[in-house]
Amino acid sequence: MSTMILLTAEQAATVRGPSSSVPHAALVPVELEDGRFVLPVAVIDDPAHAEHSDMLDGLPTADDSEIVFKPPPAEDI
Repeated sequence: MSTMILLTAEQAATVRGPSSSVPHAALVPVELEDGRFVLPVAVIDDPAHAEHSDMLDGLPTADDSEIVFKPPPAEDI
C-alpha cells in the first residue's frame, strides 16, 4: 500500500508540470472520482520537487486503498 497526498484542483494546477531544477522531472497529479487529485507522498522528499515540498507536506494524505480514481474517458478504454 502507498500513501498519497490529496490536493484540490487549484493545488494540483499549482504543482503540475516540469521541475524548475531538473528538466526531466515533472509532477502530474492524478484526478480522483470526487474531483480531488493525488500525488505519491514520496515526492515530498524528492529533490527535484523541493520547490513544492513545504506546501505538499502540509496537505492531507490517504492510503491508496481508500482512493477511487476517475475512470478514463470511454475513447481511451
